[in-house]
Amino acid sequence: MKKTLLSIMMILFSASIFAQGIYLRAGAGYGLPAASTRLGEKYQHNITNVVSFKETYSNEIVSGSYGSGMDFSISAGYEFNRNFLFDLNVQYLSGKKYETSNIYSNQGTTSTDVTRDITTTSSRGLYFNPALVFSVGFGKTAPYGRFGAVVASPKIISDESYYYNGDGIDTREIRWEYGKGLALGYQIGVGVNWKLTEKLDFFTEAGFVSMTYYAKEGDMTKNIQNGSDVLSQLPVAQKQVEYKKKYDPNLPYDPLKPNVSGRQASPMSSVSAQVGIRFLLWRKAE
Repeated sequence: MKKTLLSIMMILFSASIFAQGIYLRAGAGYGLPAASTRLGEKYQHNITNVVSFKETYSNEIVSGSYGSGMDFSISAGYEFNRNFLFDLNVQYLSGKKYETSNIYSNQGTTSTDVTRDITTTSSRGLYFNPALVFSVGFGKTAPYGRFGAVVASPKIISDESYYYNGDGIDTREIRWEYGKGLALGYQIGVGVNWKLTEKLDFFTEAGFVSMTYYAKEGDMTKNIQNGSDVLSQLPVAQKQVEYKKKYDPNLPYDPLKPNVSGRQASPMSSVSAQVGIRFLLWRKAE
């Protein structure tokens, strides 16, 4: 292992003495879900009892990955030579929103009773992606491949909207934010640098990120019931939760302490396409 690392270092050092360069890169794109997992379901139960009695059900499974959505990135890179590069990328993810629901309606001759519980969940956060890049070609187009690690600490946001009009109107708006955990994964990508000037390139890139996230904490940040903010009235145990890999399920309930639960896996994998520009700041003469 030591000999292998030493050999790699010697190769990189040897390459760096021929030509070095420093560049900046910025881009934006969109990621589709990969390695999707079931996130919930859309369930609907309707009863009609006007002229005749009719009852219908529908159920749709909602699957996806919280790593999908819009992404924006900036990076700085170092050229060991024209073929081997090191790239340090910072990416912001504004995740796709997923909706799950439980809806019930009972339509009579004079009124319709409705219970509607809808939850929208999405993610956002920063990704740090150090990567090695291998580039080929020195003309108008330069294809490249990249491989690197991904380190992220995203936040998953869940908004619940509840409505009931049976015996009076009952409404709730609740937001939970799940975070504080650290996700590790890897990224691979292929792309092309399209030369515009001696220092400016336009790039197109397709990439794949494999990653799973485990939040450490959950915090209720909003709770409005029938128009009134009741968040401050709730005990700590009802608005804070700690997620652990191992815990005692028989712990006594303490309203002054966060609730404790087993950690849950959140899928963060994606397949993405991105476009942007690459600007060469400096390159040593060969």
